[in-house]
Amino acid sequence: MSFLTRSKERIRHEIALVRKSFSDLIFPPFCPICEQELIHHEHLVCEDCFENIHTIEAHFCRKCSAPIAEGRKTCKYCKGKMYHFVKARAFGIYAPPLSEMIHLLKYERKTHLSNRLGIFLANLYLADTQLSSSSTIVPVPLHPTRIRERGYNQSHLLAEKVAEISHRELLADVVIRKKATKSQTALKHSERVANLKNAFSVVYPEQLTGKSVTIIDDVFTSGTTINEMAKTLLDAGAGSVYGLVLARALST
Repeated sequence: MSFLTRSKERIRHEIALVRKSFSDLIFPPFCPICEQELIHHEHLVCEDCFENIHTIEAHFCRKCSAPIAEGRKTCKYCKGKMYHFVKARAFGIYAPPLSEMIHLLKYERKTHLSNRLGIFLANLYLADTQLSSSSTIVPVPLHPTRIRERGYNQSHLLAEKVAEISHRELLADVVIRKKATKSQTALKHSERVANLKNAFSVVYPEQLTGKSVTIIDDVFTSGTTINEMAKTLLDAGAGSVYGLVLARALST
């Protein structure tokens, strides 16, 4: 690289820094969750909000990760339910600030949040002996129409980070969402089940034969999405299926 080229690059870099400093002076960056002004090393969300996430660390349901009283093994939500997955783990409770981070990632195109949140998931994955024994990471797919609307799949972004850190196989295209389902948010449990029935399909079953798979998603509410996808994976030849999500929503 010539001296002239290096000089031009240095000038462009300095101009960019000046522009950013001026922009920050006129429009100071604030955390969109707590509205606290961000300091120099923080990006979009402040460290206080990350530290205030209600994580699930002990006394949780062995099936769905919902917090439970000490001494119990399963929660009221899982009573009488039969799942196709072995268990699902969640990093935290679906409540502010984690729920707001997920909203920013999912609907506000703040895709760089998937890096930090994906690290949280990867650490949880590696700390759990059952999950970390799985060889393959598979994200919950979106229907093509939703991909065109949103431009990306947040579960895929999270899965990429988990696979990168854990050095596990990532099969991002082995499962497709063949049914354009409604949003699960406002549906009752029975409606969720009907909404997702036969929604997924495995396109490369030979890639799953006998493998232990961990499904990555953003939120676990009733478990319908992961359960239906687990059934699809098992029917295609997977050996066992687990779930790993950012947040456990505590339904009533």
